[in-house]
Amino acid sequence: MVDEQLSGALRDLPGRVLNVPVEERQHLFRNVSSVLRHSGSWQFKL
Repeated sequence: MVDEQLSGALRDLPGRVLNVPVEERQHLFRNVSSVLRHSGSWQFKL
């Protein structure tokens, strides 16, 4: 499940960043940061 979230968050990130208004870019980066934080903590719980 984490792999799917990470894949979705990173899928075409450069293209999305370039094609969304500046105001929405912060939301994209927050989403990626959140998924990365949670994926790291999930791996250590194994």
